[in-house]
Amino acid sequence: MSFEIGEVLSRAFQITWKHKSFWLFSALPVAVNFLIFPVMILPMILFGTDSRGQPILFENPVFIIFFMMFAVVISVSTFVLYIAGTSSLTLGIVNVANGEERPSFRELLKQGMKYFKRILGVGLLIGVGVSVVFTTIFFGMAVFGAITAGIGFICIQPFILLLYPVMMVLYALIEQSNAAVVADDLGVMDAISKAWNVIKTHFWRILLISLIVYLGVSILTSIIVVPFMMPMFFFPFLLEPSQVEESMSTFGLVMAGFGLILLPVMALVQGVAITFMKSTYVLVYLRLTRPSN
Repeated sequence: MSFEIGEVLSRAFQITWKHKSFWLFSALPVAVNFLIFPVMILPMILFGTDSRGQPILFENPVFIIFFMMFAVVISVSTFVLYIAGTSSLTLGIVNVANGEERPSFRELLKQGMKYFKRILGVGLLIGVGVSVVFTTIFFGMAVFGAITAGIGFICIQPFILLLYPVMMVLYALIEQSNAAVVADDLGVMDAISKAWNVIKTHFWRILLISLIVYLGVSILTSIIVVPFMMPMFFFPFLLEPSQVEESMSTFGLVMAGFGLILLPVMALVQGVAITFMKSTYVLVYLRLTRPSN
């Protein structure tokens, strides 16, 4: 049981490009999360700012409560959509990889809900475990640095660099577990166990393809998104300190204008990137567990 990295990446790209409806499963949670943006910008434009550049409406406790509640609703909605999107997207990729007929977007979303709880369980179980381990590690590093008067922070820099490949392997574990849940209809613990066995057996190949995918997607995403973000970085330096209120209103209008362009682009890029990454990991899982694929 093995796979050719080039063939897997090529096939993942074909799936990503041919089945553009898959992009929506990853782009939709991002788009919903961006709804917090108008709530932050519109008060600055409609109600103005004070002498410190703070939106006047933010001085109203009622609005602050509303803003916090709205942020919680958006966060929960984004999380639910992400899990539902992951379930449906993984199912769609598995169907395509196995040569089966791909259902419509609505039907695929409906069928994917069958795996919602298990995909959620995989994410929570691995996420909580990783959080506990990393919290312990970083706490120990902080104590070590404090005891050594900062010298320890310099000594542990190589260790921090090693955390990057560790994070890649953990992401691969999550994706392989998700693939096991959908492709083999396994429970949470069985899926994680099988995914871990696959990673242990083919550790270096999975680490290599994770590195290629991570760097490739990061570079291409930056090339597309950064040019749209550059004006937003430089515009604040053009504001007049002596006219804070007028400048902040102008800043809000400019941010809103850039947001109308940037946010859809970011949602689209996120949809394409995540579809490609998930396609890659699903194909890796199928190649390693089903020699005929």
